Amino acid sequence: MKTFKFLVVFLFSIVLVSCKKDKVSDQDFTKIEYTGTTNLSEAKNLAASASLGNKIFFAGGANAAYLKSVDIYDASSNTWSTAQLSVIRALLTASSAGDKVLFAGGFNGGWLNTVDIYDNSTNSWSTGQLSVGRSWLASASSGNKIVIGGGTAAGTPSKVVDIYDITTNTWTTAQLSAARFGLAAAAAGNKIVFAGGATSFTTPSNAVDIYDITSGTWTTATLSVARYDLAAASVGNKIYFAGGTSNFSTTYFKTIDIYDVSTNTWTTSQLSAERSSLAAAALQNKVVFAGGISTAGVSKAVDVFDISNNSWSTMQLSNARYELQGAAAGNKILFAGGISTANTFFNTVDVFTLSK
Repeated sequence: MKTFKFLVVFLFSIVLVSCKKDKVSDQDFTKIEYTGTTNLSEAKNLAASASLGNKIFFAGGANAAYLKSVDIYDASSNTWSTAQLSVIRALLTASSAGDKVLFAGGFNGGWLNTVDIYDNSTNSWSTGQLSVGRSWLASASSGNKIVIGGGTAAGTPSKVVDIYDITTNTWTTAQLSAARFGLAAAAAGNKIVFAGGATSFTTPSNAVDIYDITSGTWTTATLSVARYDLAAASVGNKIYFAGGTSNFSTTYFKTIDIYDVSTNTWTTSQLSAERSSLAAAALQNKVVFAGGISTAGVSKAVDVFDISNNSWSTMQLSNARYELQGAAAGNKILFAGGISTANTFFNTVDVFTLSK
């Protein structure tokens, strides 16, 4: 049983899989190496992560209390700095577009509509609001739009979609085809895709909602297996939805559904082991899935897919944990925070370095 249920028992349905579009470098990397660890300013799980330019952000989360800390890693200088969200919260989502990073929603005893907006060009923070407060939501970005969908509040799954236009600084709303929480989102090309989720801990969904930012239209598809608490990342024209569960107590998946936006087709692959509450990040020609939990226990597995030669390899985190976060910038992929089954919270950041 997942230890974040200390929140779930109280909330009915809360956790975050923060799924965002990772920035892709122009360099042609051929190698990925594990290059050691560093630390967040405090131990946490249930945080949110995003990357913008050479910076990676790990925001909010929880340990014995809800947190507002933001740890910012600059890949160009290999240095860390810190900031703060406007309110403490965990179970939020984060995405970036243009010069802005948004940290939206979450839970701190109540379901929040708070949005913190960081402007990298001015190094300043501002706030906004979602149309409906909720947590265990997902977000991704394409072009000048950040799209935030799904989630839950007071045990009720949501189909609400909030769309932020960074150019006009305006918000609009839409709806998913079905209300659900624990879904994952990522973007490739002009498409933003929300996949999976659940309406209860034993009622998973295979629903896929695809938003075309060019036409402003929505279409639908289905995953090969209904599941929630999965992870997503994208490279090039493809989006990868990996892992997940249909019941936290009994059933986990190693399935990867791969959507090619250029051909509008789906294929499948597999992780090395089934698990949910894993983290995902992508950079150049590598897609990486790390950590997680299953009936076999907490995992330190790292699955690396190289799109240039269509091959898989495996690596390991420094310690087994789940509910961690991943993001990439420069030539670095970072996996930060998390929790173990012994209710041990981690400030560990595992660093993977790509090279030619």
